[in-house]
Amino acid sequence: MILRPPDYECNYDASIYYYSNYIIKIMTGNSSYRITFLFILLAFFGNLSGQVVNFNKVKWEREKIAPGLIWKSSHTVLNDSIPQNINILRINLHKRKISLAYNPKENIIVSRQATAMGVLAAVNAGFFNIKDGGSATYIRIGGLIIDTDTAKKWTKNLNMTGSVLIDKNGHTTIEPAKTNSWYDSHPEYQEVLITGPLLLNNKGKMQLPSTSLVLSKHPRTCIGKIRNHKILLVTLDGRTDQARGVTLTELTDIMKSLHCKDAVNLDGGGSTTMYISGKPFNGIVNMPCDNKKFDHAGERAVSDILIIK
Repeated sequence: MILRPPDYECNYDASIYYYSNYIIKIMTGNSSYRITFLFILLAFFGNLSGQVVNFNKVKWEREKIAPGLIWKSSHTVLNDSIPQNINILRINLHKRKISLAYNPKENIIVSRQATAMGVLAAVNAGFFNIKDGGSATYIRIGGLIIDTDTAKKWTKNLNMTGSVLIDKNGHTTIEPAKTNSWYDSHPEYQEVLITGPLLLNNKGKMQLPSTSLVLSKHPRTCIGKIRNHKILLVTLDGRTDQARGVTLTELTDIMKSLHCKDAVNLDGGGSTTMYISGKPFNGIVNMPCDNKKFDHAGERAVSDILIIK
């Protein structure tokens, strides 16, 4: 008997119904079928667990920005009665390049940084010092560490459990964070950003710390990896009646529903910003909340951004 999986974009309820039709047939059949099916069933439900119910019913606005770059957006309701405003950039690394940009001396709004560099799109990236500028975590740009004495400046943090690594060929890796000294001794990664928490690792949900960053609903920015050449940049707005924001457990479920195998949280809150070149409102397509309003004018100045060329 051949067990055909449901469509890649299927929802949870439809998948359960589809597979349940086979259970009686297989469980009353050959014993080898029963054993094999039990393993398949465990793997299948493990993969579905944590996905947002009815996520496939979300209605998306979709636009091709350039070859290898798709923008999707939706003002929708997920697990509660409060709307969520979601923007997604889907990047094909065979056609586009993703990299970090960083100014250690001055925090600058995302639209201004992105416009000055002439990039196609951008989002805010890592955590930073709002008052004095500069990254709050380990960061390397173009193979160089601009800030000195990284071991003393960037200390371990309970929330900073993930990393984004980009090599000279643009290959992007999302994985658990290592020590500063490990990155110092691995120059093959041209660009490194420690951030977090790590949400997904090889399709598995990570255990998150019980911190306010994790447990409270905030605007969020996230990077996820579907497969080696497919990357997602995601923003969810918040702190307004029109967009509530999410906890990091909820963000994990969203990234899993988007079929990411790896995902890590980036700086959020008032920093959450998505820019697309040529769009109205200086290219800002989400609703940054640093002005406490649901509009495009609430950008916060940040130290580093992820850019798409």
